[in-house]
Amino acid sequence: MSRDGSGDSMRRWMPTFALVLALLGPSRVAADDLAEMNAVSRAWDRYALLSSRDDPAAADLLAASSLRHYGFLRDAALYASPEQLRRLPLVDRVLAYTLRGGLDADALAALDEAAVARRCLREGWCGVAAPEEGATLPQLSHVTLLDGGRAVGELAPPTGSQFQFGPEFAREGGAWKVRTESTVPDESARLQRQIAQTGVPEADLLQQIVAGLLGADPAPALAVLDRPLRDDPAARTRLNETWPRYEQAYRARIEALRRKAEDGDGLAMYGLGALLYSGALPAVAPQDQAGGLAWLERASDAGHAPAAALVLEALSRDQRPPRGQAPSPEFVARLARHARRAAEGGNGPAMAEYGSLLFNGAGGLARDCRQAEEWSARAEDAGVPTARNDRVWFLATCPIAAQRDPHRALALAGHLIANADTLRFAELDTIAAALAANGRYDEAAGYQQRALDALPEEAAALRPRLQRRLQDYRAGRDWVQDFDTYAEPMP
Repeated sequence: MSRDGSGDSMRRWMPTFALVLALLGPSRVAADDLAEMNAVSRAWDRYALLSSRDDPAAADLLAASSLRHYGFLRDAALYASPEQLRRLPLVDRVLAYTLRGGLDADALAALDEAAVARRCLREGWCGVAAPEEGATLPQLSHVTLLDGGRAVGELAPPTGSQFQFGPEFAREGGAWKVRTESTVPDESARLQRQIAQTGVPEADLLQQIVAGLLGADPAPALAVLDRPLRDDPAARTRLNETWPRYEQAYRARIEALRRKAEDGDGLAMYGLGALLYSGALPAVAPQDQAGGLAWLERASDAGHAPAAALVLEALSRDQRPPRGQAPSPEFVARLARHARRAAEGGNGPAMAEYGSLLFNGAGGLARDCRQAEEWSARAEDAGVPTARNDRVWFLATCPIAAQRDPHRALALAGHLIANADTLRFAELDTIAAALAANGRYDEAAGYQQRALDALPEEAAALRPRLQRRLQDYRAGRDWVQDFDTYAEPMP
């Protein structure tokens, strides 16, 4: 929210008892959880080791859902039309092609779900790749236990901006089993990025991958592999009816994210809040702006600067009062709290907003024009296009005499004056204020008239104030801003 509302700096979008228990030490539940997390890690390590050695015994570590998925891929290899194949994520499409190229219809149809998995593992068509020399097999850096005998692993520590979620697990028959289908969307996305980086047509690269898996030379033509092994319309219809819900791979991760957020993890609160507020995955996390904003504010209050920047954007863009209504003091205080945290975290628009709040003495902040200009200078360095205009305005119109600096304001305005023909009304208004602060009233009046002439219809409510400034300049009076624009109705 800028001065006069003319700019756009409202930018973009039983506790005690529990504490005692926590201080006494880990509970029985916590110890049990740790044992289960270790069991999940061991299950993954065993699967990774066996599958990297092309050992079909790795199939014994697969969850029932994964075996069903192998059964689906068998049926896709037998019956899927070219259109159905193209619906598959890339990793599953490659495996379907490989099954078509490696087995005839009768041999493939004779395999049950577990046999398909074992065949794929034995041939090295699926599973964890053997590590290169000097490297190690991927391990789980963390495990989050979920309700219903489920868990989600992480293949590396968080990057600072996201969690490195990996496979999902299910507890079946007293043991943890790997749900390999949960990694298909991520693996397919990685393959898609690799294809984009190579510049090789997708069909050509997939053909090369299939040839490598089959050890075939020459490579089988995808045009041939696109044709089903058996032409069975009823079977194709059943494929559509049993099609995997690939987006469900994200549901468990969102549950893990919520569990981490409830435990106070700042990154998890940020990720969950952003996901709910944006509604980016409506199939598994329906949009909930109120809930998302609450999580983002909790993350910001826990010191998470990127969350603070998103809160500031949300408050400025979506939560701002309607036109003609003044923001409540509570709203402005929220704005100030998150603007400062985001600004201190290096966010340019937040620096500009915080500078404006300081200049206005809004949101519980003491008015300080010098600090306001310093924050706006940092915002300008960060590339905020309106920051130079703010700096000039703060120095030229500061109501604190000891902090007002007309000469510096005019020096900074030189860049604006040199580009006056390209400026909006707000910048022309600022140039006029800087000229008037230096006693150059005739020139100030000229720029103020240009500002009025450039005033767009949607900002017509500002015309009376700009006209009063024009009258002041013509009368040989400069102008200071002695009011708080954050307490005024939204333009």
